[in-house]
Amino acid sequence: MVDARGKTGVEGRRKLLLGVAGLAALALPACTLPGGGPPPRRIRLNPATEFPPNMPSVGWKLVVDEPSATQSINNARISIFRTDGSIEYLSTGLWASRAPEMVMELLVDSFKNSNRILVVGDRRSRIRPDFELESRLTDFQVNSTGASGSGTGNAATVKVGLDVSLLQRPRRTALATMFFESEVQISEESLDSGVAAFDRALQDVMADVVDWTLRTGAGA
Repeated sequence: MVDARGKTGVEGRRKLLLGVAGLAALALPACTLPGGGPPPRRIRLNPATEFPPNMPSVGWKLVVDEPSATQSINNARISIFRTDGSIEYLSTGLWASRAPEMVMELLVDSFKNSNRILVVGDRRSRIRPDFELESRLTDFQVNSTGASGSGTGNAATVKVGLDVSLLQRPRRTALATMFFESEVQISEESLDSGVAAFDRALQDVMADVVDWTLRTGAGA
């Protein structure tokens, strides 16, 4: 299948997953002034462990680049995007590292968990790859209909979007580009519920990226 940009791939999927369970814990307020409460929790999400059936096994090496991202998500803060265009950040939690760096590390771990690839690592790895995975983290935030300063509001979802390109080394020839995204509704206004929604949305995207990458590289 050829997309509008003339690159081959399978059609990306958009998913809305409802009713994520979460433990009642800290509320999801917007950012507060320093010294106004306990220090934020450091949060690391989990790699994908479940994948589409019948993925191919490949005997090649892959390097995963750190995704590019806009300034609003290229940091360790957990973003809330509001319908009025404003952006706020949670005061109760921080990512363990910058969001793009964390996503890169989790993608590498997801490929390893698939047990379908010979070698995979990031740019810090001392490997000579056959393929390279570039990406852009387009979405990694809570989307809220609430007004500025009102927490997450009455309706909030986590959205993760990743635009990926597979390059063949050593010439870095572009083979295909595809966009993957997932949205998960936050079931209640708690930090744990929000983290559970991020985990589910990101794992859904990463599982599809692993499957697409292996199939695209195997057909090159």
